Amino acid sequence: MAAAVDGKLSLRKLDYPMCAVEALSRLESLIASRNKQNLVMQIISEFIFLERSKDGDVRKMGISQMNIYQEFQLILALIEYFSRPGRDATRNAIFLSLFGSHLTPQRSRLLSRLISTAVSGSVAPLLSSAGTWMQQVGCKSQPSLEVAQSIVSDFISFSRKTPDQLKQLPMVGSHFAANFMVAVADLYLNDKRGGVLTPPPDALLDAITEWTTENPLLCQAPQQPLVLPAGAIAMPFATPLAGLLRWVVLAPLVSNRPAYSNLHLSLLHTLMQLDKSAEATPLHAQDLLQIVTSLQKYCTRLKDSKVAPEEDTAYQKCMERFAQAVQIALASKCITNQIQLLCVLENLPQHALMKIVLETHKKL
Repeated sequence: MAAAVDGKLSLRKLDYPMCAVEALSRLESLIASRNKQNLVMQIISEFIFLERSKDGDVRKMGISQMNIYQEFQLILALIEYFSRPGRDATRNAIFLSLFGSHLTPQRSRLLSRLISTAVSGSVAPLLSSAGTWMQQVGCKSQPSLEVAQSIVSDFISFSRKTPDQLKQLPMVGSHFAANFMVAVADLYLNDKRGGVLTPPPDALLDAITEWTTENPLLCQAPQQPLVLPAGAIAMPFATPLAGLLRWVVLAPLVSNRPAYSNLHLSLLHTLMQLDKSAEATPLHAQDLLQIVTSLQKYCTRLKDSKVAPEEDTAYQKCMERFAQAVQIALASKCITNQIQLLCVLENLPQHALMKIVLETHKKL
């Protein structure tokens, strides 16, 4: 206890950002000890994020005294720290301690800036830790979605073409790129978000189409083992396949861009390879049912406008793509609870190709 107090006193003698740099070094020895986790969080809060509590209770720290310049200094310090040679498990443990699943607004903002800086500078070790963090907190959790939205804002929103840093992301950090795709797929063409289908920016669509075309494995199981600190339980890898299939199937309702056809072909190619992969991550029927729900809503609007779905070009194109994807996925035996999916698909307005798919697999 006395050593911990002395250690904190010595850190308080250092100016910022040196106290943060020194704190990061000390965390390496502390973080391996399970009975020192409280001390670890206190050091992170006080000396790295400059957080203070109103009543002096260290367990309630959360009000940051950090200014913009100090945030910039911390980002540089973290980039330098994670760029050093070291054990992946240690780096990942420190990243997870710095940025857990419950972030203050200041930590969330700083995390987004940190990862954008790592993408811009192609800092592979930091992106690897960030990919592990996304998997552990959940790719569709609010912190991960905020990071994904920040990357889109920083690299896509004001670009007419895909920036080189984003094009090269799978080569620099494949694990992060795969988890980023899961998160960003959830942000677009998802009527659970505001009740409307918002297409992704063109440059983002082009980037993801290029990624999946050049590296189909990016949509499957992780290409490297997940390295975690001792005692940590690895969360399952979430495939971006279901979210991207939702994009290509629903795209005709809002866009005529040829890039969706290219992405569709790339995803079909990936689905065909799943049958040969022993570690393939399955497609969950529940995720595909979201596509069905969106199509049912669209058909309801058509009927309200006195238009038959069978005569609507956009709906027919959606169903053609959906039928192709379902057929290949069923043949590859990668859909969980496929009987439930087949039963729900029968409730959609008839489509010739989908009818053939359903009749074929009902006999099997």
